[in-house]
Amino acid sequence: MLRLSSTLRHRLVAAALPALASTWPALAQTAAAPGLAPPSPRISDHVTAHRADLARNEYIAGAKLLDANRLREAETVFQHAEQLDPSVPEYRLAATLVLEHRVTALVQQAGSARTLGHIAEADYLLSEARTLDPQNAIIAQHDQTAAAPAAFQSAFDQAAASPAGSDGTEDLAGAIVPRPNSSRQSFHLHGDLQSAVTEVFRRFGLRAAFDDSVTPAATPQGIRFDLDDTSAAQAIPLILTMGRLFAVPLDAGSVLLATDTVANRTRLEHLYQETLYTPGLTPQQMGEVTNVIRQVFDVKQLSMQNTAGNITLRAPASTLDALNRTLVDLLDGTSEVTFDLRVYSVDTTRQRNLGPSIPQQYGVYNVASAAQSIVSANQSAVDQAIAQGALVIPAGADSSTRLIYEAVFLIQAGLAQSSLLTDTIGFFGKGLALSGLTAGPATINFALNTSDTRTLDSLQLRVSDRQPAIFRSGTRYPITTSTYSTGLSGTNSAALAGATINGVSVSSLLNQYLGSSAGATIPQIQYEDLGLTLKATPNVQTSGNITMHLDLKIEALAGSALNNIPVLASRQFASDVTVAEGQTAMMMSSLSKTESAAVSGIPGLSELPGFQTATADKLREVDSSELVMLITPHLIRHRSNLTVGPRIPVSPSVDSSE
Repeated sequence: MLRLSSTLRHRLVAAALPALASTWPALAQTAAAPGLAPPSPRISDHVTAHRADLARNEYIAGAKLLDANRLREAETVFQHAEQLDPSVPEYRLAATLVLEHRVTALVQQAGSARTLGHIAEADYLLSEARTLDPQNAIIAQHDQTAAAPAAFQSAFDQAAASPAGSDGTEDLAGAIVPRPNSSRQSFHLHGDLQSAVTEVFRRFGLRAAFDDSVTPAATPQGIRFDLDDTSAAQAIPLILTMGRLFAVPLDAGSVLLATDTVANRTRLEHLYQETLYTPGLTPQQMGEVTNVIRQVFDVKQLSMQNTAGNITLRAPASTLDALNRTLVDLLDGTSEVTFDLRVYSVDTTRQRNLGPSIPQQYGVYNVASAAQSIVSANQSAVDQAIAQGALVIPAGADSSTRLIYEAVFLIQAGLAQSSLLTDTIGFFGKGLALSGLTAGPATINFALNTSDTRTLDSLQLRVSDRQPAIFRSGTRYPITTSTYSTGLSGTNSAALAGATINGVSVSSLLNQYLGSSAGATIPQIQYEDLGLTLKATPNVQTSGNITMHLDLKIEALAGSALNNIPVLASRQFASDVTVAEGQTAMMMSSLSKTESAAVSGIPGLSELPGFQTATADKLREVDSSELVMLITPHLIRHRSNLTVGPRIPVSPSVDSSE
């Protein structure tokens, strides 16, 4: 006698496994196979042998119709077989299963139509299913205005919550969530695993179907399950853990249970597709996010589009939920900081020159010789002045006195010039030995020369959290690092001497081809940033303070060169500083000061204390350069101030060999 198993009946009632359609052809083949007869009739007083044979033939015909997927006709034939021989329960069971399969198929078609937006067609299909079986629980669950599909957060932990996610995020479309009732039950179950699991699910209003991987051999010793006054969120995960099972929701009231292995999860778990939009991330950051998704959440099906800023992935709904909770702060939680930078630069030069400048050079000359040279050069003018009475020489004057009178007259009249006479400070001797003493000019200095240069640079930089901001102020100075020459060298020219092409010298042809570049020297230039370079990287702490990594570099020409390459003077400052938001921090204060002093006076005398003021000239110069940099961070975009994120349950890895 052929009997349908209870497992097959539960699958048909749930109407959730697409592969169940293949079960019906097997039923027809079994009924029509030679050597296997349909259920043998039990002849009673009310049923004749002829009616039993007719019912048996009707059963075989119904199985063939079922194999051809003609459900309506198969149901009619099975009902006729039941009327011919009511004593065989298999006829009634076959008709009931076909009816439930028809109802489930109509409900599935209604769900597909509602997903596509065909509300009227979905309502019509549900009304047809309600006409066939008004008391069917599946129809009652779907017989309502469809709201936005709920996200599959987990199998049972969100059963009593609303369809929308608790974090306010948009739910996935098409996810299936089992909805157990909110009652509290007590269990004292001792026996095989399938019976205990079925009873637990039944108490909370759910129907359980088992995959072929769930066999009694997995738990030969049975299971003891004792709980008092517990809810579905507590009891169902516990019984699944004890049986090493996992649940796949088929609809709101049915689940499929299978042994928890990697192969079974890959085969049975529902995968959902989701696209992460990350337009603000660079390709490098998108690559890092992709590595996190692959390595931490073990998502294998993933594709990334750098140009569009999208990451598309497929994974179970629970994995997508954990992924969204993890990335919500990573993708949209970056703070932004504005730096107020002020650079003060003060350059001062001060020079003082005080005291007398005593002549440093002295000379002696013969007055008669100097006068004779002046008079000899202007003798005609002297004779004319004497004849006209303009020059009167005392009577009895000797020749030396006469020459002096004539020379003085020429100098006073502007007819002659002599530096000796104008720089003379005294005479000594008599007659022909009369000599003059000359000295350089003497001055008294009282001078002050000072200059001040003050510069204020104020700028603002806006940068994201943990991203570097670079500021440069100065010039780019070209430095020749190397040179190379082009064209023919002397050795190559000599090697080509005498070579011709069609009567034309090869060297001449090459020079015409190369033109002016023949033998040219081309330098290799490297540009160096002279001036100030600041690199600041902020890190916003949860307390509101801002930690800044500061790297400051000041570079300038040193004024000397090595092998025609200029030498650079560089000063660099690097530090980490933590300040409160809006607080000013002084990055650096640099002061350079140069003093020089010079004394000019009489050797020996000007070195004695007390004599420098009267006998020496003092020159003093002071040069100072001061640089102060102040930085003030302002937090303009706050990130999440949570210390830790949500706790996300992660299932332990399951060995596929189990």
